[in-house]
Amino acid sequence: MLKKEMMVVALSTAMVFSLLAGCSSSQEPETTAAPVTEAEGETTTAQTKEEETAKSPEKATITIAYHPHITGVGGLLNAIDNGYFDEENLEVELVQFTSGATELQAMASGEIDIGYLGVGAHVFAPQGQCVILALDSMDMSGEIMTRADSGIASVKDLAGKNVAISAGTTSELVLSMALKLNGMEKTDVNMVNMDASGKVTAFMTNQIDAISIESPYTDQIRGDMGAENVVTLASSQDFLPDAVFTNSWVTTQSFLEGNEDVVVRFLRAWLKGTQDRYDNMDETVQKVADYINTDYDTAHLVAEKTNWISNSELKRYAEDGSLYKWYDTVRDMFVDANLLDAEYAEVPAEDYVKLDYLLQAMEDNGVE
Repeated sequence: MLKKEMMVVALSTAMVFSLLAGCSSSQEPETTAAPVTEAEGETTTAQTKEEETAKSPEKATITIAYHPHITGVGGLLNAIDNGYFDEENLEVELVQFTSGATELQAMASGEIDIGYLGVGAHVFAPQGQCVILALDSMDMSGEIMTRADSGIASVKDLAGKNVAISAGTTSELVLSMALKLNGMEKTDVNMVNMDASGKVTAFMTNQIDAISIESPYTDQIRGDMGAENVVTLASSQDFLPDAVFTNSWVTTQSFLEGNEDVVVRFLRAWLKGTQDRYDNMDETVQKVADYINTDYDTAHLVAEKTNWISNSELKRYAEDGSLYKWYDTVRDMFVDANLLDAEYAEVPAEDYVKLDYLLQAMEDNGVE
C-alpha cells in the first residue's frame, strides 16, 4: 500500500513539472531592449532633423512695399515682432513708398514682390498691372482743402486753380469724384502732381491754391496752420454710401505664378499681424510711431479715420461675395471719375482679385 502511494506522489510531481514546463513554453519570452549605441543615436537624431526639415517650408526672402502709417505697415510690424514671418521661414525686407503708381512700377521691374496700395492705385488692377490678394481696411480720410483766406468757398470755385494731387493715389480719385459731383471736368482745374510731403509744403507756403490729400497729412496741415485757417471743400465721406475706399495688399501675376506657396505663407503671417493690430490698436499705433519716427498722436490720426476689419469679418466678406462687389464698385468709381477707360468697366473683379490664397491662409490659421 505504501509503495502504491509513493508512486502516486511521484506521478503527481511529474505532472506538475510537466504543466509548468508547458506554461513556460506557451508565453513570449521577456526581452530587454538592447542599449542604443552612439552611432545609432546619431542616426536617429539625423533622421529626426531630416523629418523636421521636410515639414518646414523652404526659406524664402520677399521684398515688401509699405506705406508710413498704421494701415500700410502696422500689421507687418506685428508679424515681424511676434515671429510670424519666422514661423513661415520667410525673411522680409521692407521698402517705403508713398505713391501706389511708383510702387507698381517697382513691382513691374521685379524690385518689389508684394505691397500695400491705397484705393487710388487700384485703378491699375482692372488693367492687369497687379493682382489683389487681400483687403486690409477702408479709408475715410481723403479731403480737398484750401486756405480760409483764399476766396475759394466751394469745389466749383476751383475752376482755373492749381490743385495739388499725387497721381495714382486716393487724392486724385477724391478730386476727380468731387469735380464730377459738381458737374466739372478734370480739365477745369490745373492738377499739379507732387508727392505727399512736397504738396503739403507747397500748400502751407502758399504755392498752390488747394490740395487733395489724406490723413495723417490733413491733420498735420491743421496742426501747423491752425484749424481755423483751413477749409475743407469736399471729403471722401461725401460719396458714401455709393463709394468704397479700399486699402489692399497686392502682387503681380508674374510673381504669383512662381511663388504661390510663398504668397500663402505671407498671408498666414500677415493675417496674424493684422488681427494683433485689430486686438491691440494702441500698442500697434505706438509701434508704428516709433518705426516711422513720429509721435503717438500723429500716428493715431489714421486709426481714427479707418474702418478696421477683423480676420473673421474678412473671411465672411470673402466667402459671401462682398469683397468682389466692393472691388467692382471701386472700378466703377474710376470709370465715373474718368480715371479708367470705359472699356475696363466690364472687367469683373474676379479677374484681378484672387481670394483663393487668402482663404487657404485663413483655413491654415483656423480663422472662423
